[in-house]
Amino acid sequence: MTVVFKLGGSLLTLPGLVEKLRTVLDQFSDKNRLLVIGGGASADVVRDWSQIHQLSDEIAHWLAIASTDLNRQFIETLFSYRSVSDREEATRLWSIDSSPLLLDCSRFVKNEEAKSREPLPHDWNVTSDSISGWAALRWPADELVLLKSVPTPVNMTAQAAGEKSLVDPYFSHISKDLRKISWCNLRAAQIVIEPWLLNCR
Repeated sequence: MTVVFKLGGSLLTLPGLVEKLRTVLDQFSDKNRLLVIGGGASADVVRDWSQIHQLSDEIAHWLAIASTDLNRQFIETLFSYRSVSDREEATRLWSIDSSPLLLDCSRFVKNEEAKSREPLPHDWNVTSDSISGWAALRWPADELVLLKSVPTPVNMTAQAAGEKSLVDPYFSHISKDLRKISWCNLRAAQIVIEPWLLNCR
């Protein structure tokens, strides 16, 4: 069984991040764990570039995904986790060591879209929220855990959460085919993983 975790980019400046993230990951130690790291401030720089220099959605999309690579390398440094870009590589590494793995989003998305009939939209409606969901679909994963800076949007649909910018606008489309989506506010005093959307199919 595989669980995909999306670590929000805004959490990279969270004091105690290492301990808090380990607390979450340790709860899934009996499963294959794959982390997708968000863009956060790095992606915001791309947003500024896009507005100032009127970049096309296509260019801004790939630059924003590239910005997640810097953040992934930062987490790789903090935890000494390995990075992967495809399922075959992940399966090989998990057969040797059960440690969590980091997803190289740039390489993964480009490789998967080359053989997909339904690529992701190349615009700002897609962020690492949808990329993590898309990865969970294509793996496939049994659960997606969103690690955020805000409380779980209880009794709120994915579409409503998107309208409040708690997830990106395209995530409601992705979520329909996911098996289980959980939520965890890593900025809370007590780390609790809560079910959000169940039996999405």
